Amino acid sequence: MLPRIIRKLSPARISYGKPGVVRNVFSNWGSYIIAMGINFFLSPYLVHHLGNAGYGVWTVTVSLTGYLGLLDLGVRGAVTRYVAKFHTEMDHARAGNVASSAMVIFATAGLAAILVSFLLALFVVGRMKIPFEYLLAARIVLVITGLNIAVALVSGVFGGILIGLQRFDLTNSIEAGLSVLRAGAIVTALHGGRGIITLACIQLGFTMIRWAASIALVRHLYPELRLHLSEADRAGAKLIFSYSAFSFMLQASATLIYASDNVVIAAFLPVTAVAFYAIGGNLVEYSRTIISGISQVMTPLASSIEAKRDQEQLQRIVLFSSRAGSMVIIPVALTFMLRGGSFIGLWMGPQYTYLSGKVLWILSLTLPFWAANSVTCCSLMGMNKHKPLVPAFLIEGLCNLALSIFWVRGRLGIFGVAWGTVIPSVASSLLFWPWYIHRTLGIHPVKYIISAWVRPVIAILPFALGTYAVERYWPAAHLSVFFLQIALVLPLAAAGYFLVCLEQTQREDYSRKFLQSFKQVFTRS
Repeated sequence: MLPRIIRKLSPARISYGKPGVVRNVFSNWGSYIIAMGINFFLSPYLVHHLGNAGYGVWTVTVSLTGYLGLLDLGVRGAVTRYVAKFHTEMDHARAGNVASSAMVIFATAGLAAILVSFLLALFVVGRMKIPFEYLLAARIVLVITGLNIAVALVSGVFGGILIGLQRFDLTNSIEAGLSVLRAGAIVTALHGGRGIITLACIQLGFTMIRWAASIALVRHLYPELRLHLSEADRAGAKLIFSYSAFSFMLQASATLIYASDNVVIAAFLPVTAVAFYAIGGNLVEYSRTIISGISQVMTPLASSIEAKRDQEQLQRIVLFSSRAGSMVIIPVALTFMLRGGSFIGLWMGPQYTYLSGKVLWILSLTLPFWAANSVTCCSLMGMNKHKPLVPAFLIEGLCNLALSIFWVRGRLGIFGVAWGTVIPSVASSLLFWPWYIHRTLGIHPVKYIISAWVRPVIAILPFALGTYAVERYWPAAHLSVFFLQIALVLPLAAAGYFLVCLEQTQREDYSRKFLQSFKQVFTRS
């Protein structure tokens, strides 16, 4: 049902001679499903082999170096935008100029990442509440991870080019294959008694492999592109930063919102508390990647429609994509809120049921609001209308950090950090986003709220009641039973969406096609 809706609103009429919107969305989802499946089995393996302390140290070091990802400076997004634009216009010289200038910028940023990782290892790690026996390993991991980020930054030029060519299918195929191989390497290393230093080396090795594969694909798909440092110049850098400066500020604010929690906990509580928070927090992050499958495709699509000056089509795309985001994420959020503790107990062990389950419940409150706005945000970025989003994101990030620090030091502990994330996020979703969408696209706030949130929430009520009944009267004793229960309840969500979230003409169209297909099957049999 969902792919047909996408096809109708953003159909193959918008053609680039490349995979269509539907194929790109499902390619993204396929890659995310593989990644989530791997993380589902790998996470308990990591926790049990590293222990709460070791897993907490690993999480903290990854969170610290996660800030180095800000050295992207929004440049990769600029590469995607301008390569897509100039490739369409057959202006290969300017595309090469942008990509080459980005290479110089990323090489410089990579050196900065390595330097900062050394400084973090020398002066910051010792101030965290990390057990003494893990200090040396944490410092080494920070340096290796800094090198990994440097390589990832430079390879990001080629990844940005592939996305600019809208070859999500190829980039996802690479990522899926490497994810499987990387998981195998991690399991082998942990089974052999290795620790977090080996994990960091594995991450670095596979980042280098991804870089090599991306280079080969770019050369094959875009042979006209001349990518050389001699092609870089100040004009190319200026063009990049004219777009990326505000993308960078959005990225920095998002990092402040989503990557600061583990660092705040490690600064004020024992590092073992990070493990309990990260289990719930990671589940929420995994669910966010589902929405990324839609939102990433919307950026180049919105750019194309804007170039045609079709305001009505833009409005339809934004209204549908925001509603689709809510339709996809609300069943996940409700399952987390009503059954998250039970799932974590079956998945990770009963000792994590209460603390990690309550963190998951709190953080899941943001998902329904965030999903619709996240898809809309990527559409606005495709139209280069993301500059006013910066102060809104920055205010949310600062409020998040301040509330988390204030509450983590009191009785709330890790729950205070979770509430510090939720409250600014929900406030921004309800107060800022409908107003800004009205100002930018001319969509009335009430129309957006009804489309993005009210209709999906009404539609999901039967699913919510079914999920609550299953949790109360049929508690799962095994993960296989848990997933079977979800499969049995999901049709309630599909039925609700069909009746509430689709227009009458769409319902009639799908009903007619279903009956035709049923008759064909019956006739053949």
